[in-house]
Amino acid sequence: MTISHSPVTIVGSTSKDKFLPAFSCMAIVAVYILFTIVFVPSPAPGRGLLSTNDEIFETATRFLAHDWGAFLLPKEYETGEFLWVTTSIVITTLAEKYLGAFTGYLLLSTAFVIISFVLAWLITRSLCFSATLCFMLAFGTQLNYAYTYGDLIAFYVLLIYVAVNFSICVLLVSGRLRGWKWSIAFILSLCLAALSTEWWINYATALIAAAGFGIAWGARHGNAEIRTSCTFLLLATIIVLGIYLAVRLQTPGQFLRHGAEEELLITYQYFPLLAEDFIVNFFTLLYVSLTNYLPSFFTSSNSLTYLGASTIIAEQYGYDPAHQQLVLMNHLFLWRFYAGVAATIFLGWTGVRVYRAWQAPSPPALTIAALNLTVIAGFSTHLLIKMRPYNSVPGLPYKATISITALTVLIAYLTMLCGQRLRSRRFYYGIIACVWGTVSIAAITRPGMQRRLLAEVGLVGLRDPFGQILDWLP
Repeated sequence: MTISHSPVTIVGSTSKDKFLPAFSCMAIVAVYILFTIVFVPSPAPGRGLLSTNDEIFETATRFLAHDWGAFLLPKEYETGEFLWVTTSIVITTLAEKYLGAFTGYLLLSTAFVIISFVLAWLITRSLCFSATLCFMLAFGTQLNYAYTYGDLIAFYVLLIYVAVNFSICVLLVSGRLRGWKWSIAFILSLCLAALSTEWWINYATALIAAAGFGIAWGARHGNAEIRTSCTFLLLATIIVLGIYLAVRLQTPGQFLRHGAEEELLITYQYFPLLAEDFIVNFFTLLYVSLTNYLPSFFTSSNSLTYLGASTIIAEQYGYDPAHQQLVLMNHLFLWRFYAGVAATIFLGWTGVRVYRAWQAPSPPALTIAALNLTVIAGFSTHLLIKMRPYNSVPGLPYKATISITALTVLIAYLTMLCGQRLRSRRFYYGIIACVWGTVSIAAITRPGMQRRLLAEVGLVGLRDPFGQILDWLP
């Protein structure tokens, strides 16, 4: 096992103060905890705040007491719902049982943020990259729905495994880690992620897409080290995914059951339905990924969010009452115009970045192109699920968690590159302030927007920091 410092790295600037990184991380975590406590919402009627599904919790508690071996394979945790959550369910169940749902949520979410900061610092030695990544992951709203559906807390366990695995992946590709022990570490950490939740498949497909491009890039530019390491990553991921699917598909459960929430497109009898649902899923999931850190004012109907459906209808003054609902639908679906624009810009930019990486043997160009492809591939499994009413609004970004995480790394990386290439420190600090400021505004405004949109499709969103601030004002 060796660690080498290859020129093919994504290393940034080094902080002169050895205590500054730790202080920065702790400061962000402290502000995050304070923000979370101040804006904690009231629980939904008849359900505990952040608590997991009662049936799943009771099943897991019974396994903990009588049959630990039951965790090893897919099990029916609730009627008709088969889950394979070996490496996450124990952690989340014990946390909720002994710490309480809210404290357990804070523990796992802050653990993910701290681990991400530490790993980012070890890889890049860039305070800009590490702090920006940490801040965005802490204040992003991708897992905001956990307040309603506490089962999503398990995603923090998945993301911790993914952070470790992805860090090993980056260091293997950069040549800073070598040896069979680190290859085994990659496989083991990937297995931990695989056994945490079915959602890891999104991460696996994203890895396959990025590694596949890395192989082609390495062959194109004669970089045997990157080509070899990416080949290993690709084959290892495919093998683990293949073994996982061979076991998991023995109990497909909810994925093929008619009328189930997670019913796959392949149960459709008509191809147009399959094709159109696939297209809608792609635009929806890419949009919620790209806009996760944008303020709500730019990503949905402000009329619907801040005025409400009754005001919209009342302002029509009785015109064509039989079809007034279409006016409301116009506001409900207004985000789809933005989705088309966002998808066009991002796909075009991805094409440019892939082309530039293909033309130039530049590690930063490879990194940006690979992260772009990861964003696109990171919601792959949800492309295959039938259109459901709640997907008519962009209110559940957790479905694109892997893509949003990849986008977070991409934004932090681009911010770091600005510091390396811009001569003006004032302009560079202005960019950092814009990134952090935008994320902060989004953290305050987006939960309320999600809450309003979810109400229109029969779901309950609980958080609304912006609404709470307005209530505090005289």
